[in-house]
Amino acid sequence: MSDTNELLRGIPQVEKLMQDTDIALLIPEIGKGLAADIIREKVEKYRSSIIGGAAPDNSELKKNIITGIKIKISEKLQRIINGTGVIIHTNFGRAPLGEKIFETLKSEISGYCNLEFHIPSKGRGRRGGFAEELICRLTGSEDALIVNNNAASVFLILKQFADGREAVVSRGELIQIGGGFRIPDIMKESGAVLVETGTTNITTIEDYKNAITENTSMIFSAHTSNYKIEGFSEAPTMKELASLKSDKILYVRDLGSGNIFSPDKEGEKFEQTVYAEVAQGPDLVCFSGDKLLGGCQAGIIVGSKDLIGKLRKNPLMRMIRVDKITYMILQETLLEYVNGNQIDVELWKMIMQKPVDVMRNVNQFIDMMKNRSGDSCCIVRPTRATYGGGSMPGVELESTGVEIAVPGMKPDEINDYFLSCTPPIAGTVRDDRYVIDFYTVFERDIECIADAAEILIKNRL
Repeated sequence: MSDTNELLRGIPQVEKLMQDTDIALLIPEIGKGLAADIIREKVEKYRSSIIGGAAPDNSELKKNIITGIKIKISEKLQRIINGTGVIIHTNFGRAPLGEKIFETLKSEISGYCNLEFHIPSKGRGRRGGFAEELICRLTGSEDALIVNNNAASVFLILKQFADGREAVVSRGELIQIGGGFRIPDIMKESGAVLVETGTTNITTIEDYKNAITENTSMIFSAHTSNYKIEGFSEAPTMKELASLKSDKILYVRDLGSGNIFSPDKEGEKFEQTVYAEVAQGPDLVCFSGDKLLGGCQAGIIVGSKDLIGKLRKNPLMRMIRVDKITYMILQETLLEYVNGNQIDVELWKMIMQKPVDVMRNVNQFIDMMKNRSGDSCCIVRPTRATYGGGSMPGVELESTGVEIAVPGMKPDEINDYFLSCTPPIAGTVRDDRYVIDFYTVFERDIECIADAAEILIKNRL
C-alpha cells in the first residue's frame, strides 16, 4: 500500500506536464484547453492503473500524453495525399483546387473586397453577380444563383415552389447520396408532397401524366449520379418531361455533378453538360460546384430569370448564401472555362492524364526508392482509378499503383502507418495488398511518399 501511495504522489501535476519541453511543443497545435483535457484524461487513466496494482513509469504517462495530443492534431483540417485513385473523393474535399487559385485569393481578398459593393454605380451591389453571369454564359441560362451546396439548392427550390403541393418523382430516381441525403427526406422537410410514379427500372411518360393532379406543382427529375440502372430499363427523355410543364407545373432537374466540359478523351463519353440539359427545356437545373465543375463546395441553380428571382428573394437565402471565398474560387474557376482554358482547371488536369503520365510518376517514385532503402518492398501494379463523388458511375480509368509489402506487417498495419505520417498518405487495401494508386498523386507528393516509405522499410528490415 505504501508503494502505491508513493507512486500516486509521484504523478506530476497537470501544469508541470504542460511545461514539459516535448509536450509544450505540441500544445500550440491544438490549444491549451484541449491539451489540458487530454493530459487530465491520461493522468486519470495512469492513476487508475496504479490503484489497480500496476507500477508504471512516469515516462509511460508522458508517452501516452504525447500520443493523445498527436491523435487530436490529426483531426485538424490539413493536407492529405490521395493515393486511392478516386479523383473526386468526398472524404478528401472532392475536386482538387490546385495552387494557382490560392495565389489569386491571397492577392485579391486577403484584405477587403467588393463582395456587396458595385463599383460602377458606386453603391450596394449583389453578391456573386459576376460569377453568376459567367454561369449563365456557360450554361445558356437566363439567370443563376449560388448557394452553399446542392442539397440546399434542392431544398430551396422545393420550399419555394412545392411547399404544401405535390412533386412527382420516378421511383428510379429516389436517390440517396453520401451523408444520408435522400430525396424523400428533403421533400418532407421542404413541405413538398412526394408522389412516386413508375417503377425502379421502368418509368414512362404516361406514368408521369397519370401522376399529375390539380395539386401538382412540379415534375422533379434527379440524375442517378452515383449508380446506373442497366438492362431492362426505360425513362422519358428530358424533352418529353419538359412537354409536361405548364403555368402551374414546373419541370426541375437535379443534375448533381454539374459537368460543364466534354473533352475529347479516347474511349470515354462524359456526362451530358449543363448547357445541353438546359437546352432541353427544364425550368430549373441545379448542380454541385465541387464535382465535375472542379470548383469548391457550392450549389448552383440555373434557369428562368423570373424563377431565379423568386429564389433570390426567399428569406432562406440569408441562411444558405455563400461567402467571398466561395464566390472568388468559383469566379476564377469559371473564367478558365469562359477563356477556353478548361484543361488548366486542376481537376481536369488530373482527369486528362494518360497512362504514360501516371507511369512517369510511378517510375520517379521507384527511382527514388532505389537510391534510398532499395525498392524490394515496392511492387508496381496495374490499377483502375474512378471519378468518384457521384460522377461517371461505373467508369474506370487505366492507372498504375505501387504495392508496399513489408515483411511481418499486414496491409492494414501499413495503411495505419501511412495515415499517421505528416502529411497523411491515404492508400487502399485491395485483395489483401496495400496499394498507393498514382492516378491521384500529384508530382509534389511523390517525395513525401518516398520519405515515409523509406522510414517504414528501414525500421522494419
